[in-house]
Amino acid sequence: MAHVEWIKLGTKNCNFVNEEVELFEKRIYPVGLISKGGDEYRVLDRKCSAGYQCTHQEDPCQWVDKEGDGRLYNG
Repeated sequence: MAHVEWIKLGTKNCNFVNEEVELFEKRIYPVGLISKGGDEYRVLDRKCSAGYQCTHQEDPCQWVDKEGDGRLYNG
C-alpha cells in the first residue's frame, strides 16, 4: 500500500492575485516496494493556495488545476 500526502514546497509572491501564496505537491510514497525509477516518491499533482481565485482566468499559471475547483484537499 502506498502513502499519499500533500507537501508544502514553499511560498512565492503571485502576480495573478497580488499576494503571497503557498505551493503544494501531492506525492505518493511506495511502501514495501522498490520503485522502478529509484525515486523516493512520485508527484501526482501540484496546487497553489490561491488556485480557487485563478481557475477562471484565461491564462492561469502552471499551479492551477484547470479541471478542478482550485481547493486543496488532503489525500
